[in-house]
Amino acid sequence: MTDCPEEERCLHVLEVILDDESTLDEEQEYFAHIEQCWTCYQNYNLEKAIRELIKTKIEKKPVPDTLLKSIKLEIEKLTIE
Repeated sequence: MTDCPEEERCLHVLEVILDDESTLDEEQEYFAHIEQCWTCYQNYNLEKAIRELIKTKIEKKPVPDTLLKSIKLEIEKLTIE
């Protein structure tokens, strides 16, 4: 097994894809690449599995309206300054 000569770039594209921020061209190019590159194929499956595991472990809890309003107000103050 050989390492990918563009592994750093591929890892960046992988993050963009898994964050749902990629273009169709980026996705098509990446998935065509991992059909030929074992290293990137493994990276894709590992990263995807980790993200799916984390999603199953996160418990979503409702945020009180007063807290939400307070946070939004503080953000507005920061963006005005």
